Amino acid sequence: MTTETPGLLPAIDAPLDTDTYRRLAYLLVTVPLGFCYFLVLTVTVSTTLGLAVTLAGPIAFVVTLLMVLALSRADLWLTNAVLGTNAPGPRFPDTDDGAVDAFTELVLGRDTWVGGLYLVWRSLLGLIAFVLLTVGAAVSLDLLLAPLGYGDALVVYYGYGVVAVDTLPRAVAAAAGGVGVALVTLFAVDLLGRFSALVAAATFAEEN
Repeated sequence: MTTETPGLLPAIDAPLDTDTYRRLAYLLVTVPLGFCYFLVLTVTVSTTLGLAVTLAGPIAFVVTLLMVLALSRADLWLTNAVLGTNAPGPRFPDTDDGAVDAFTELVLGRDTWVGGLYLVWRSLLGLIAFVLLTVGAAVSLDLLLAPLGYGDALVVYYGYGVVAVDTLPRAVAAAAGGVGVALVTLFAVDLLGRFSALVAAATFAEEN
């Protein structure tokens, strides 16, 4: 199966490219999904370890592995749908050869454990996207609104101190800075979305 993935580096016209906003939508969805994956993985793994010394331990272990496959497969479907990629997803064990072979494939199969690592990556991506989008949106919005409320009380913090935005020229300059921050954020979003597509394609690439 071939995989259609974009290059890693964003183009100069990324803010005008509709694909950039597809990647923005993907990252917006990734934020809650990443936290959900982290929560689900933490709860299921801790529960499985807690039941390891009981008769329910093997059942919990199998359920956890099946859940990992199901979640990673669903997430790959979402990635392909939103980013327009064609990354192959993990496969469930084949039951045609019997339960023992299916169980062996589930426990020792590459797709199961790679799927788990992929969900860990998606959890990390959710955190990165949350920080990027929150900081980028907050800073750019504050600067863009500077002309509407400049005065002695409005200051801009930077690495070596503060600048009071108390005149119209400074407010206009702050707004221009807000546009710059918004553009940088969009370029970062585009880069992160492209990288996510490459990771998905490489993670579940079919072996020759």
